[in-house]
Amino acid sequence: MSMRKIWDIAWLYLYTTYKDRSSLLYGFAMPLIFTAVIGFGISGLGEGEPQTSWRLDLVDLDRSAVSQGLAARLAADPVLDVQPADAESAAAALAAGETAAVLSLPAGLGERLLAGEQMELDFSMNVEEPVDAQLVEQAVLAAISQVSSSVNIAESSLRVAEDLQLFTLDGAPGRDAYFAASLETAEEAWAGGSPVTVQASQVTGREDTSAQVPAGFRQTSPGVGVMFTMFFITYGGASLLLEREQGTLRRLLVTPTPKWAILAGKILGIFLAGLAQFSILVLFGQLVFSVDWGAQPAALALMAVAFVFCITCFSILLAALVRTYAQLDALSTLIILPLSALGGAMWPIEIVPAWMQQLALFLPTGWAMRGFHDIITRGLGFGDILLEAGVLFAFGLVFLAIGAWRFKYE
Repeated sequence: MSMRKIWDIAWLYLYTTYKDRSSLLYGFAMPLIFTAVIGFGISGLGEGEPQTSWRLDLVDLDRSAVSQGLAARLAADPVLDVQPADAESAAAALAAGETAAVLSLPAGLGERLLAGEQMELDFSMNVEEPVDAQLVEQAVLAAISQVSSSVNIAESSLRVAEDLQLFTLDGAPGRDAYFAASLETAEEAWAGGSPVTVQASQVTGREDTSAQVPAGFRQTSPGVGVMFTMFFITYGGASLLLEREQGTLRRLLVTPTPKWAILAGKILGIFLAGLAQFSILVLFGQLVFSVDWGAQPAALALMAVAFVFCITCFSILLAALVRTYAQLDALSTLIILPLSALGGAMWPIEIVPAWMQQLALFLPTGWAMRGFHDIITRGLGFGDILLEAGVLFAFGLVFLAIGAWRFKYE
């Protein structure tokens, strides 16, 4: 009998919700419009030609074999666009923001390194473009490390030659010529490749791995779906407060229906309405904008159920923590928009700072977007999204336990 009453309450919620035309407008029409507009707006995100090099002005005051070797090593790096310059023009370019960094090689660099002295090079970065400057810095440090290794190899070879007294033999090269030849040999060995290399690859279920940052409708279809489904479901939780203010819940309490059945019926109705809305947004994205929602419908179904369940329970929690319908109506926007932004529903989480990416792991929206992009962007299947779905179910159970405990029917 209780199950019958639960279904009746759920059906009544669905009937009253879809009877209201504003629900159709805000629940379906607006999300579809947002998906189209924002999807076209960011359709080029991450799909254009990436910047492959950054300018580095090189001031070489030494002109030795060591400095020229370092210059050649820097020029060979595809990340760097090395521009020879004098000190004044390099400083002016850095001040004007025309270059990412300036590296100065002082006079006597080669001689002092040969003598075993420690050297500090003057490296100035453009603080207005910190990301570009840091990329250049890492490339410069890598080149300096290789040149330093070559110098150390040449010095070791020179010491061995001195121990063997090779320079006392007739026709033997001088120390400087021997060092230069050793340095050139070491540089040639570096140019031939390191003895150990690392081959990196991106793990994905799709053949096309060129665009790992979601763009266009691959971002807006799940992102707008997550955000507007949260709004739609939160409205369902707020309807509990409205019915309490209007006395509907009070009248239900005088019937033989237990409190838990009343709440369960509302939760079931909210859940079914939210699942229907999200499903329509998924179909719209797939049929109209050709969003590939994965080859395994079971994976998508599990993620959708987990997400809608989590947000349904979240709406019950919100309804239990506020006193009036008006409070929840005003509070919902202040909660949902930040959750959507920080969770990666408004933009790809891959383009935000690292601390925001870590923060997303503490939010249900972050796990939802991670799971949906595992399906859409990375082409993964059922077994690969179990963690995301499990975390969403765990969030939901915690929200439900607190919400059911704190909710007041009168």
